[in-house]
Amino acid sequence: MNCFGVKLINKLNKGFKGLNKKGVSLVEIVITLALIAVIAPILYAVFTYGVDVFYSYGRYVKQQDTVTEVLNHLRGDIKNAYQFKVDGNVLTLIDSNNTQKIWLLDDNKLKYVDRAGNEQDVVEGIDTANSSFSYSGQVIVLNIQPITTNSGKYSARNIKKPITTEFSVKYKELIP
Repeated sequence: MNCFGVKLINKLNKGFKGLNKKGVSLVEIVITLALIAVIAPILYAVFTYGVDVFYSYGRYVKQQDTVTEVLNHLRGDIKNAYQFKVDGNVLTLIDSNNTQKIWLLDDNKLKYVDRAGNEQDVVEGIDTANSSFSYSGQVIVLNIQPITTNSGKYSARNIKKPITTEFSVKYKELIP
């Protein structure tokens, strides 16, 4: 046979004639295992570090989403209210249709209390010990602190101070 593939194989076989055809020696196996033993822990450390960083940033973004979600729920109701009352961790709003809306920070959650007095969990993951509603002058001050989710070497990836937002109530009345 004089085809190209056979010629190529014959040329390659000529280059391997000096090799030992008995197999792999014990020294070669030991050297291979030693290299694997050195490289494997390094690869493992790099991989696990990358996974830990990924999840810690994910938890940090979740904290930011929690704050944003609370603000989204409250912003429209405060804007549409014409009367309000702040009492500790309870914000009561009455809109132009005389509809009362009660928002409550309790049990590490933002809760909505309906007309029948039933509490509905709206946003979870709030550190209610460090979160609050307050009234100061012509603004409702909302301090939201998400629960700390990262610990150890990733504890810097937490929102450490409450996020403070002020809602103007200059043209709104206090509920007597």
